[in-house]
Amino acid sequence: GFYYQTAYRPREGAPPPAPLNVGALRKWRDSALSLVRMYYVISEFREAPLSEAMLGRIGADFASIREAGMKVIPRFAYNFGPIGEPDATAERMLEHMDQLAPVLRANEDVIAFVEAGFIGTWGEWHSSTNGLFDPVPGVWWQQVNDKSRAIVNKLLEAVPAGRMIALRYPRHKMELYGPEPLSEDEAFNETPKARTGAHNDCFLASKNDWGTYTSAIDREKQFYRQDNLFVPQGGETCNAKEDAQPFIGCGNALRELEQLHFNTLNIGYLVDVLDGWRAGGCMAAVERRLGYRFRLVDSEAPAAAAAGEEFWLALTVANEGFGNLYNKRPVEIVLRAGSSGETIRLATEEDPRRWMTGRETKVRLTGRIPEAAEPGEYEVLLGLPDPAASLRGRPEYAIRLANEDVWEASSGMNRLGHVVSVQR
Repeated sequence: GFYYQTAYRPREGAPPPAPLNVGALRKWRDSALSLVRMYYVISEFREAPLSEAMLGRIGADFASIREAGMKVIPRFAYNFGPIGEPDATAERMLEHMDQLAPVLRANEDVIAFVEAGFIGTWGEWHSSTNGLFDPVPGVWWQQVNDKSRAIVNKLLEAVPAGRMIALRYPRHKMELYGPEPLSEDEAFNETPKARTGAHNDCFLASKNDWGTYTSAIDREKQFYRQDNLFVPQGGETCNAKEDAQPFIGCGNALRELEQLHFNTLNIGYLVDVLDGWRAGGCMAAVERRLGYRFRLVDSEAPAAAAAGEEFWLALTVANEGFGNLYNKRPVEIVLRAGSSGETIRLATEEDPRRWMTGRETKVRLTGRIPEAAEPGEYEVLLGLPDPAASLRGRPEYAIRLANEDVWEASSGMNRLGHVVSVQR
């Protein structure tokens, strides 16, 4: 869905920016936003290691995000513009990533994905003042070199293996890992290629999204149409002037969001574009469809089952979102005793990251009922909890199906309307 953006942005002569406030974050969470894009502008450390205070501040912010029931898209940068402001040397960036690694790993549970950042103006992978790209003669874009390649490799080491990073430009992923997008067989195998997604910080700004694409626009968008099925695509809009007008209207915006499988966008920028979507009548559709949107089409379960034996649940799930789930997520059959309310959770092997956008997926879940299960009537529920032990029991981190009268807010489970008689 949409994300709220904020920043740690120190200013000369001013006190350090205040830590994230749980109460303020909860207001965003209560308004149905579950993501924060957090900029860390670490300009004061261009020529020094990160301080313990800075590392502690980042950890404290992640704790506040966890308490508020949200997840974070962090980005680290050495300036917040304008173009021409310095970044840091490759050696300094690699040192900082080594320092950040323990903080990122300790907070994997609340990280959605990490924007590659670090290089250039706004951490957007352009205008580096330290030679982190090589120029391409006769064109505006630049290509990765040994330094930028080392930075990507180090960032993938620092970020937990279960989380992905996002690059600003499709050409850079193609330079790093080849021109072919991810296939279904390559997806989610935790290789660098499979862990590298995208963010477009000038979505719909012009024909080439203000330099997001090279002259090979069609080829690069086709790359995204396949690749983004298995990795995150985020970003923001940035322009509503004349060169954006053919592209920012509702018809084209919805088409691009769907074809490029967008997962998330900035709710605060650019307001003129977002207001245009509201006026054009498509904002509600964008809000509903950013990322995955799972709707239960039908389900079937046996009326009776035996303790100690296998139980099955058949589902048809439609993904009506623009994108797909990109982080690992368990699928559980939950049996809840009508008499006591006690629950039996049956783990399954199903991977909901494969419930693809634009499709109806037929799923057959199986799990073994414990031999010690008490006989009686059990309600059948579907659980899609967060896999992290720290978040698993929190309903706000569970996936809610897009059906009326299915979601149970108190438990974070989806009621399917089936009752099974468990017998011995």
